[in-house]
Amino acid sequence: MPALTADRTPDQLVAELERLIGIDWPTVWAGVPQDTEKRTRWCQAFDWRPLWSDAGLRVRTALGGRLNLASAVPGGPVTRIDHTAWSARARDTTENALVTDLAEARWTACLTALRGLLGNPAWNGTWDTPGFPELPGPGAWPDARWRADHRDPYRVAVWRFQVPQAPVFELRMTLGATPQGGSVPANARIGLACHDPDHVDSRRQARRG
Repeated sequence: MPALTADRTPDQLVAELERLIGIDWPTVWAGVPQDTEKRTRWCQAFDWRPLWSDAGLRVRTALGGRLNLASAVPGGPVTRIDHTAWSARARDTTENALVTDLAEARWTACLTALRGLLGNPAWNGTWDTPGFPELPGPGAWPDARWRADHRDPYRVAVWRFQVPQAPVFELRMTLGATPQGGSVPANARIGLACHDPDHVDSRRQARRG
C-alpha cells in the first residue's frame, strides 16, 4: 500500500482554515520577529507554537496542524502560509494508479468541504484548463510549458475576496513533477496556501511592463 505521509481530514482542514480566516493578517504579512522571545510572543498571539526556521518559520497550530510561513529572506515579509492537508507516496510505479485515485477522492472531499466555508472558488480546474490564473508572490507556480510537460500542478482551486489584505486562498493537488511518459513512483500532495494579495513578484511586473 502507498505510504500516507500526511492525512488531515477535510473537516480538520476546514477547522484550520476557520481559525486562519480570523487572524490579524497585516501582522502576519509584516513578517516574523527574529528575536527569539519576540517570535515566541508573536506566535502565541495566533495560538501557534514555533518549531524551526527553514525557508521561513514552521509552526504547530492549536489544532495540531503544521504551517509553513514562507519569507524570501529571514525577517522579511511573509508572502504565504502553506499547510499540507494530505500526501501519499507510492512504493513503486505499480501503485501510481492507486495513489492517483486516492488523491482524486481526497481532492473532491476537500474541495466540497472548502466550498461549504468559502463558497464557490473564483477559478477551479486542471493543469490544462484554459485561463490558468496568476497568483501573488514569487514562484507561485511553474510556467505553462512546465505545466504541459509535467501536469504540475495537477488541480487548482482559487478563492479571492475584496477585504483589504485578506489572503488569496489556493487549494492545490500535485502528483509529483514527473515528465509525461516518465516512470517514477507517484508522490501526491494536496495543500492549502494563503497568499499575501499585495506581494507581487518583481519579475512578473517586469514582464507586464
